[in-house]
Amino acid sequence: MATSTTSVYCEIDKLRPTQCAVGMKHVNRKVNELLELKENQGTEKVASFLKSHAAPVVIKDDQVFLIDNHHLCRALYELGGDYFKDIPLDSNGVTSSKPIMFINVVSDLSDLKDNSQFWNKMNTEKWVHPYNKNGEGPVDVSEIPKKVSELEDDVFRSIAAVVKIKGGFKKSFIPYAEFQWANYFRTCFKNKKVDDKNFDKVIDESLELAKNEEAKKLPGYIDN
Repeated sequence: MATSTTSVYCEIDKLRPTQCAVGMKHVNRKVNELLELKENQGTEKVASFLKSHAAPVVIKDDQVFLIDNHHLCRALYELGGDYFKDIPLDSNGVTSSKPIMFINVVSDLSDLKDNSQFWNKMNTEKWVHPYNKNGEGPVDVSEIPKKVSELEDDVFRSIAAVVKIKGGFKKSFIPYAEFQWANYFRTCFKNKKVDDKNFDKVIDESLELAKNEEAKKLPGYIDN
């Protein structure tokens, strides 16, 4: 981790995920938004954006566990070091040759020396989501990828993200709310393969499915 007078940031390659999957279409959407932000508004605006979107993390000894913002972190990783070479990370104009993420330390659990105690605490606080790319779990925490770059693709997590963006349901502060929606859509399309060819059609259908009675129990449901 590196520290400036106001912010702390960490190389993304050193961040430990606490979930197994992300929606790569949603990640790629963020990649394009970040490229446009830099091209249209410049490096200072990118720096400001990154600082205002610091990822919450939990510390255990020399390990840094990412407990939210996995999609943004993966997008920044995909952009690569070249994207950061002219982004000022502090008032002295320090830059990075590697993808970084600003972080906010939520808790230091270094006193929990036993691994099972650590993960029990993480689970109690809902700081871990041990479900695989097919929504199956909980899996053993050893199956959670050790690096952001190793997160697998869950296409239904992308569908949930786009449906929310299009107003199908509201943002919720309930942990992993969009994974709940992803699993709902997964059950609705369990006999259909979702790919680039039918993704937009599935989104349209999902926007209608978000209005169904079965979805009322999900966080952020909009009563029509």
